[in-house]
Amino acid sequence: MATILILPFLSISTGHHHVADSLQTELIQQSHHCEKIDIFSHYYQRLEKISSAAYLKWIQYLPKAYSSLYSFLACGHHQTKKRHFMYELMFINGMKQILKEKKPDVVFCTHALPSYLLNQLKTQFPKLKVVNVYTDFFVNRIWGREHIDYHFAPSLEIKEQLISEGVADRNIFLTGIPVHRSYKMDVRTGGNSEKFYNILITGGSMGVGGIFQLIQELAPKGQIQYQILCGKNEKLYNYINRLNHPLINAVPYIENKSDMNRLYGTASGIITKPGGVTISEAIEKKLPAFIYHALPGQEEMNLRLLKKKNLIIELKNRMEQPIEEQLLHFIQSEDACNDYHMHLEQYVEEKSEADIAKVLANIIHNDGKCGETH
Repeated sequence: MATILILPFLSISTGHHHVADSLQTELIQQSHHCEKIDIFSHYYQRLEKISSAAYLKWIQYLPKAYSSLYSFLACGHHQTKKRHFMYELMFINGMKQILKEKKPDVVFCTHALPSYLLNQLKTQFPKLKVVNVYTDFFVNRIWGREHIDYHFAPSLEIKEQLISEGVADRNIFLTGIPVHRSYKMDVRTGGNSEKFYNILITGGSMGVGGIFQLIQELAPKGQIQYQILCGKNEKLYNYINRLNHPLINAVPYIENKSDMNRLYGTASGIITKPGGVTISEAIEKKLPAFIYHALPGQEEMNLRLLKKKNLIIELKNRMEQPIEEQLLHFIQSEDACNDYHMHLEQYVEEKSEADIAKVLANIIHNDGKCGETH
Protein backbone atom coordinates (compact mmCIF):
# COMPACT_ATOMS: atom_id res chain seq x y z
CA MET A 1 0.00 0.00 0.00
CA ALA A 2 1.43 3.35 -1.08
CA THR A 3 1.21 6.61 0.86
CA ILE A 4 -0.18 9.30 -1.39
CA LEU A 5 -0.79 13.04 -1.07
CA ILE A 6 -3.10 15.07 -3.30
CA LEU A 7 -2.46 18.80 -3.32
CA PRO A 8 -5.12 21.28 -4.50
CA PHE A 9 -4.92 24.94 -3.46
CA LEU A 10 -7.34 27.23 -1.57
CA SER A 11 -10.43 25.95 0.19
CA ILE A 12 -12.89 27.17 -2.47
CA SER A 13 -14.73 24.23 -4.01
CA THR A 14 -13.27 24.64 -7.50
CA GLY A 15 -12.16 22.18 -10.15
CA HIS A 16 -8.86 21.64 -8.31
CA HIS A 17 -10.77 20.06 -5.43
CA HIS A 18 -13.21 18.12 -7.61
CA VAL A 19 -10.35 16.50 -9.50
CA ALA A 20 -8.53 15.84 -6.21
CA ASP A 21 -11.66 14.12 -4.89
CA SER A 22 -11.96 12.03 -8.06
CA LEU A 23 -8.35 10.90 -7.78
CA GLN A 24 -8.77 10.15 -4.08
CA THR A 25 -11.77 7.93 -4.83
CA GLU A 26 -9.79 5.98 -7.45
CA LEU A 27 -6.77 5.59 -5.19
CA ILE A 28 -8.78 4.47 -2.18
CA GLN A 29 -10.48 1.97 -4.48
CA GLN A 30 -6.98 0.60 -5.12
CA SER A 31 -6.41 0.33 -1.33
CA HIS A 32 -3.88 3.14 -0.96
CA HIS A 33 -3.57 5.53 1.98
CA CYS A 34 -4.50 8.85 0.42
CA GLU A 35 -4.72 12.32 1.98
CA LYS A 36 -5.75 15.65 0.49
CA ILE A 37 -3.97 18.76 1.82
CA ASP A 38 -4.29 22.44 0.90
CA ILE A 39 -0.97 23.92 2.00
CA PHE A 40 -2.46 27.43 2.27
CA SER A 41 -5.21 26.39 4.72
CA HIS A 42 -2.78 24.05 6.47
CA TYR A 43 -0.38 26.83 7.48
CA TYR A 44 -2.27 30.11 7.06
CA GLN A 45 -5.91 29.27 7.76
CA ARG A 46 -7.08 32.80 8.54
CA LEU A 47 -5.13 34.35 5.66
CA GLU A 48 -6.46 31.68 3.30
CA LYS A 49 -10.05 32.54 4.18
CA ILE A 50 -9.34 36.24 3.61
CA SER A 51 -7.59 35.47 0.30
CA SER A 52 -10.42 33.24 -0.94
CA ALA A 53 -13.02 35.89 -0.12
CA ALA A 54 -10.91 38.60 -1.77
CA TYR A 55 -10.50 36.45 -4.90
CA LEU A 56 -14.25 35.99 -5.24
CA LYS A 57 -14.85 39.74 -4.82
CA TRP A 58 -12.07 40.57 -7.26
CA ILE A 59 -13.35 38.40 -10.12
CA GLN A 60 -16.88 39.63 -9.49
CA TYR A 61 -16.29 43.39 -9.30
CA LEU A 62 -12.98 43.90 -11.16
CA PRO A 63 -12.92 41.11 -13.74
CA LYS A 64 -10.82 42.98 -16.32
CA ALA A 65 -8.15 43.81 -13.75
CA TYR A 66 -7.98 40.18 -12.63
CA SER A 67 -7.88 38.95 -16.22
CA SER A 68 -5.00 41.31 -17.07
CA LEU A 69 -2.99 40.32 -14.00
CA TYR A 70 -3.61 36.60 -14.59
CA SER A 71 -2.44 36.91 -18.19
CA PHE A 72 0.68 38.78 -17.07
CA LEU A 73 1.63 36.34 -14.29
CA ALA A 74 0.49 32.97 -15.59
CA CYS A 75 0.11 33.01 -19.36
CA GLY A 76 2.76 32.91 -22.05
CA HIS A 77 5.72 30.61 -22.67
CA HIS A 78 7.10 28.53 -19.82
CA GLN A 79 10.49 29.79 -18.62
CA THR A 80 12.73 27.10 -17.15
CA LYS A 81 14.64 29.37 -14.79
CA LYS A 82 11.74 31.60 -13.81
CA ARG A 83 11.39 31.79 -10.01
CA HIS A 84 8.43 32.95 -7.97
CA PHE A 85 10.14 34.05 -4.78
CA MET A 86 6.99 35.20 -2.98
CA TYR A 87 5.47 31.71 -3.30
CA GLU A 88 8.71 30.16 -2.12
CA LEU A 89 8.97 32.52 0.83
CA MET A 90 5.43 31.73 1.96
CA PHE A 91 5.15 28.03 1.24
CA ILE A 92 8.35 26.16 0.48
CA ASN A 93 9.35 25.44 4.10
CA GLY A 94 5.82 24.30 4.80
CA MET A 95 5.95 21.98 1.80
CA LYS A 96 9.23 20.52 3.05
CA GLN A 97 7.67 19.93 6.46
CA ILE A 98 4.65 18.17 4.93
CA LEU A 99 6.90 15.87 2.88
CA LYS A 100 9.06 15.00 5.89
CA GLU A 101 6.05 14.41 8.12
CA LYS A 102 3.84 12.46 5.70
CA LYS A 103 6.64 10.66 3.80
CA PRO A 104 4.53 10.18 0.65
CA ASP A 105 5.52 7.82 -2.14
CA VAL A 106 3.58 9.83 -4.72
CA VAL A 107 2.19 13.37 -4.79
CA PHE A 108 -0.54 14.44 -7.21
CA CYS A 109 -0.81 18.20 -7.83
CA THR A 110 -4.16 19.52 -9.05
CA HIS A 111 -3.03 23.15 -8.85
CA ALA A 112 -0.03 24.95 -10.32
CA LEU A 113 1.38 26.31 -7.05
CA PRO A 114 2.07 22.96 -5.29
CA SER A 115 3.52 21.72 -8.59
CA TYR A 116 5.87 24.70 -8.75
CA LEU A 117 7.03 24.16 -5.16
CA LEU A 118 7.65 20.44 -5.66
CA ASN A 119 9.50 21.15 -8.88
CA GLN A 120 11.90 23.29 -6.81
CA LEU A 121 12.22 20.67 -4.05
CA LYS A 122 12.38 17.47 -6.11
CA THR A 123 16.16 17.10 -6.03
CA GLN A 124 15.97 17.00 -2.20
CA PHE A 125 13.43 14.14 -2.35
CA PRO A 126 14.73 12.03 -5.27
CA LYS A 127 12.56 8.96 -4.53
CA LEU A 128 9.34 10.96 -4.53
CA LYS A 129 7.14 10.70 -7.62
CA VAL A 130 5.33 13.93 -8.53
CA VAL A 131 2.40 14.04 -10.95
CA ASN A 132 0.77 17.10 -12.51
CA VAL A 133 -2.96 16.62 -13.01
CA TYR A 134 -4.18 19.55 -15.08
CA THR A 135 -7.72 20.74 -14.32
CA ASP A 136 -8.19 23.17 -17.23
CA PHE A 137 -7.84 22.85 -20.99
CA PHE A 138 -4.63 24.88 -20.95
CA VAL A 139 -1.47 24.87 -18.82
CA ASN A 140 -0.19 28.10 -17.30
CA ARG A 141 3.52 28.71 -16.93
CA ILE A 142 3.58 28.37 -13.13
CA TRP A 143 3.15 24.59 -13.26
CA GLY A 144 6.44 22.74 -12.73
CA ARG A 145 7.93 20.90 -15.70
CA GLU A 146 11.61 19.99 -15.36
CA HIS A 147 11.48 17.72 -12.28
CA ILE A 148 7.89 16.51 -12.51
CA ASP A 149 7.68 12.77 -13.16
CA TYR A 150 4.33 12.47 -14.94
CA HIS A 151 1.66 14.64 -16.51
CA PHE A 152 -2.07 13.94 -17.03
CA ALA A 153 -2.81 16.01 -20.13
CA PRO A 154 -6.33 17.30 -20.87
CA SER A 155 -5.91 17.36 -24.66
CA LEU A 156 -3.61 16.49 -27.53
CA GLU A 157 -2.67 20.18 -27.88
CA ILE A 158 -1.46 20.28 -24.27
CA LYS A 159 0.49 17.05 -24.72
CA GLU A 160 2.22 18.59 -27.74
CA GLN A 161 2.87 21.81 -25.80
CA LEU A 162 4.51 19.90 -22.95
CA ILE A 163 6.69 17.94 -25.39
CA SER A 164 7.77 21.22 -27.02
CA GLU A 165 8.77 22.45 -23.53
CA GLY A 166 11.02 19.48 -22.97
CA VAL A 167 8.76 16.94 -21.27
CA ALA A 168 9.36 13.37 -22.50
CA ASP A 169 6.48 11.84 -24.44
CA ARG A 170 6.60 8.68 -22.30
CA ASN A 171 5.85 10.75 -19.18
CA ILE A 172 2.63 12.29 -20.53
CA PHE A 173 -0.73 10.54 -20.37
CA LEU A 174 -3.58 11.87 -22.45
CA THR A 175 -6.28 11.25 -19.84
CA GLY A 176 -8.45 14.31 -20.26
CA ILE A 177 -9.46 16.08 -17.05
CA PRO A 178 -10.29 13.32 -14.55
CA VAL A 179 -13.94 13.06 -13.55
CA HIS A 180 -15.46 11.01 -10.74
CA ARG A 181 -15.91 7.32 -11.49
CA SER A 182 -19.67 7.62 -10.79
CA TYR A 183 -20.10 9.60 -14.00
CA LYS A 184 -18.81 6.70 -16.05
CA MET A 185 -21.95 4.70 -15.25
CA ASP A 186 -24.67 5.01 -17.88
CA VAL A 187 -27.99 5.78 -16.20
CA ARG A 188 -29.48 7.82 -19.02
CA THR A 189 -33.26 7.99 -18.81
CA GLY A 190 -33.74 10.24 -21.80
CA GLY A 191 -33.34 13.98 -22.04
CA ASN A 192 -36.98 14.82 -22.62
CA SER A 193 -40.50 13.71 -21.85
CA GLU A 194 -43.63 14.24 -23.89
CA LYS A 195 -43.90 17.74 -22.44
CA PHE A 196 -40.41 19.08 -21.69
CA TYR A 197 -36.76 19.00 -22.53
CA ASN A 198 -34.72 19.05 -19.33
CA ILE A 199 -31.82 21.53 -19.13
CA LEU A 200 -29.42 21.71 -16.20
CA ILE A 201 -27.93 25.06 -15.23
CA THR A 202 -24.80 25.26 -13.10
CA GLY A 203 -22.08 27.73 -12.23
CA GLY A 204 -23.70 29.74 -9.44
CA SER A 205 -22.47 27.90 -6.37
CA MET A 206 -19.82 30.54 -5.56
CA GLY A 207 -22.17 33.48 -6.06
CA VAL A 208 -20.27 34.90 -9.03
CA GLY A 209 -20.63 34.61 -12.77
CA GLY A 210 -23.89 36.28 -13.83
CA ILE A 211 -26.26 33.41 -13.04
CA PHE A 212 -28.95 35.72 -11.63
CA GLN A 213 -29.03 37.64 -14.91
CA LEU A 214 -29.22 34.37 -16.82
CA ILE A 215 -32.23 33.22 -14.80
CA GLN A 216 -33.98 36.54 -15.46
CA GLU A 217 -33.39 36.03 -19.20
CA LEU A 218 -34.73 32.45 -19.44
CA ALA A 219 -38.35 33.41 -20.12
CA PRO A 220 -39.64 29.80 -20.36
CA LYS A 221 -42.28 29.24 -23.03
CA GLY A 222 -43.30 25.74 -22.02
CA GLN A 223 -40.94 23.37 -23.86
CA ILE A 224 -37.98 23.36 -21.46
CA GLN A 225 -37.81 22.52 -17.76
CA TYR A 226 -34.79 24.19 -16.10
CA GLN A 227 -33.03 22.53 -13.14
CA ILE A 228 -30.66 25.03 -11.50
CA LEU A 229 -27.86 23.50 -9.43
CA CYS A 230 -27.37 25.92 -6.54
CA GLY A 231 -24.66 24.10 -4.60
CA LYS A 232 -24.37 25.75 -1.18
CA ASN A 233 -25.48 29.14 -2.50
CA GLU A 234 -28.54 29.75 -0.27
CA LYS A 235 -29.13 33.19 -1.77
CA LEU A 236 -29.50 31.65 -5.23
CA TYR A 237 -31.64 28.77 -3.93
CA ASN A 238 -34.03 31.12 -2.10
CA TYR A 239 -34.20 33.52 -5.06
CA ILE A 240 -35.34 30.74 -7.42
CA ASN A 241 -37.88 29.41 -4.93
CA ARG A 242 -39.36 32.90 -4.56
CA LEU A 243 -39.89 33.02 -8.33
CA ASN A 244 -42.35 30.16 -7.88
CA HIS A 245 -42.08 29.33 -11.59
CA PRO A 246 -43.30 25.84 -12.58
CA LEU A 247 -40.51 25.46 -15.17
CA ILE A 248 -37.58 26.80 -13.11
CA ASN A 249 -36.55 24.55 -10.23
CA ALA A 250 -33.84 25.08 -7.61
CA VAL A 251 -31.72 22.01 -6.86
CA PRO A 252 -29.90 22.15 -3.49
CA TYR A 253 -26.36 20.89 -2.90
CA ILE A 254 -25.90 17.32 -4.13
CA GLU A 255 -23.14 15.57 -2.22
CA ASN A 256 -23.60 12.08 -3.61
CA LYS A 257 -22.00 11.70 -7.05
CA SER A 258 -24.36 8.86 -7.99
CA ASP A 259 -27.32 11.19 -7.41
CA MET A 260 -25.65 13.80 -9.60
CA ASN A 261 -25.05 11.17 -12.25
CA ARG A 262 -28.75 10.29 -12.28
CA LEU A 263 -29.59 13.98 -12.71
CA TYR A 264 -27.21 14.17 -15.66
CA GLY A 265 -29.03 11.14 -17.07
CA THR A 266 -32.31 13.10 -17.32
CA ALA A 267 -30.81 16.06 -19.20
CA SER A 268 -30.81 17.15 -22.83
CA GLY A 269 -28.02 19.65 -22.18
CA ILE A 270 -26.31 21.84 -19.61
CA ILE A 271 -25.93 25.62 -19.39
CA THR A 272 -22.70 26.41 -17.58
CA LYS A 273 -19.46 28.35 -17.43
CA PRO A 274 -16.37 26.86 -19.14
CA GLY A 275 -14.82 25.30 -16.05
CA GLY A 276 -12.59 22.37 -16.94
CA VAL A 277 -14.29 19.84 -14.67
CA THR A 278 -17.90 20.72 -15.51
CA ILE A 279 -17.18 20.60 -19.24
CA SER A 280 -15.38 17.26 -18.79
CA GLU A 281 -18.39 15.87 -16.92
CA ALA A 282 -20.67 17.06 -19.73
CA ILE A 283 -18.39 15.36 -22.26
CA GLU A 284 -18.43 12.15 -20.22
CA LYS A 285 -22.24 12.23 -20.23
CA LYS A 286 -22.33 13.28 -23.93
CA LEU A 287 -24.34 16.40 -23.11
CA PRO A 288 -24.12 19.58 -25.18
CA ALA A 289 -22.62 22.37 -23.06
CA PHE A 290 -24.08 25.85 -23.59
CA ILE A 291 -21.85 28.65 -22.26
CA TYR A 292 -23.47 31.76 -20.80
CA HIS A 293 -20.49 33.40 -19.08
CA ALA A 294 -16.76 32.92 -18.44
CA LEU A 295 -14.98 34.08 -15.31
CA PRO A 296 -11.75 36.04 -15.89
CA GLY A 297 -8.52 34.07 -16.03
CA GLN A 298 -8.72 30.29 -16.41
CA GLU A 299 -12.27 30.17 -17.77
CA GLU A 300 -11.51 32.76 -20.44
CA MET A 301 -8.61 30.60 -21.61
CA ASN A 302 -10.77 27.47 -21.52
CA LEU A 303 -13.45 29.19 -23.58
CA ARG A 304 -11.05 30.02 -26.40
CA LEU A 305 -9.69 26.48 -26.59
CA LEU A 306 -13.07 24.77 -26.26
CA LYS A 307 -14.50 26.94 -29.04
CA LYS A 308 -11.56 26.00 -31.23
CA LYS A 309 -12.29 22.29 -30.63
CA ASN A 310 -16.07 22.84 -31.08
CA LEU A 311 -16.79 21.26 -27.68
CA ILE A 312 -19.13 24.00 -26.45
CA ILE A 313 -21.97 26.15 -27.81
CA GLU A 314 -21.65 29.80 -26.83
CA LEU A 315 -25.02 31.42 -26.16
CA LYS A 316 -25.69 34.73 -27.90
CA ASN A 317 -26.96 37.83 -26.16
CA ARG A 318 -30.71 37.46 -25.60
CA MET A 319 -31.23 40.70 -27.57
CA GLU A 320 -30.02 38.81 -30.65
CA GLN A 321 -32.10 35.71 -29.92
CA PRO A 322 -33.98 34.56 -26.79
CA ILE A 323 -32.10 31.91 -24.82
CA GLU A 324 -34.83 29.27 -25.02
CA GLU A 325 -35.07 29.77 -28.76
CA GLN A 326 -31.31 29.19 -29.07
CA LEU A 327 -31.52 26.01 -26.98
CA LEU A 328 -34.44 24.59 -28.95
CA HIS A 329 -32.82 25.47 -32.27
CA PHE A 330 -29.82 23.33 -31.31
CA ILE A 331 -31.63 20.46 -29.55
CA GLN A 332 -34.17 20.05 -32.35
CA SER A 333 -31.62 20.34 -35.18
CA GLU A 334 -30.35 16.92 -36.25
CA ASP A 335 -27.48 18.52 -38.19
CA ALA A 336 -26.35 20.67 -35.24
CA CYS A 337 -26.50 17.74 -32.81
CA ASN A 338 -24.68 15.39 -35.18
CA ASP A 339 -21.92 17.94 -35.83
CA TYR A 340 -21.48 18.57 -32.11
CA HIS A 341 -21.33 14.88 -31.25
CA MET A 342 -18.83 14.29 -34.06
CA HIS A 343 -16.40 16.75 -32.42
CA LEU A 344 -17.17 15.33 -28.99
CA GLU A 345 -16.40 11.78 -30.14
CA GLN A 346 -13.17 12.97 -31.75
CA TYR A 347 -12.06 14.38 -28.43
CA VAL A 348 -13.17 11.28 -26.49
CA GLU A 349 -11.23 9.06 -28.90
CA GLU A 350 -8.21 11.37 -28.63
CA LYS A 351 -8.01 11.04 -24.85
CA SER A 352 -8.96 7.36 -24.66
CA GLU A 353 -5.32 6.20 -24.96
CA ALA A 354 -4.86 6.38 -21.17
CA ASP A 355 -7.34 4.94 -18.66
CA ILE A 356 -7.02 6.78 -15.34
CA ALA A 357 -7.29 3.70 -13.12
CA LYS A 358 -4.62 1.81 -15.09
CA VAL A 359 -2.29 4.79 -15.22
CA LEU A 360 -2.58 5.33 -11.46
CA ALA A 361 -1.85 1.66 -10.79
CA ASN A 362 1.19 1.69 -13.08
CA ILE A 363 2.63 4.87 -11.63
CA ILE A 364 2.38 3.49 -8.11
CA HIS A 365 3.17 -0.19 -8.63
CA ASN A 366 5.41 -0.44 -11.68
CA ASP A 367 8.15 1.89 -10.53
CA GLY A 368 7.05 4.46 -13.11
CA LYS A 369 7.10 2.15 -16.14
CA CYS A 370 3.90 3.59 -17.47
CA GLY A 371 4.50 3.51 -21.17
CA GLU A 372 2.53 0.25 -21.41
CA THR A 373 -0.74 2.13 -21.00
CA HIS A 374 -0.24 4.22 -24.13
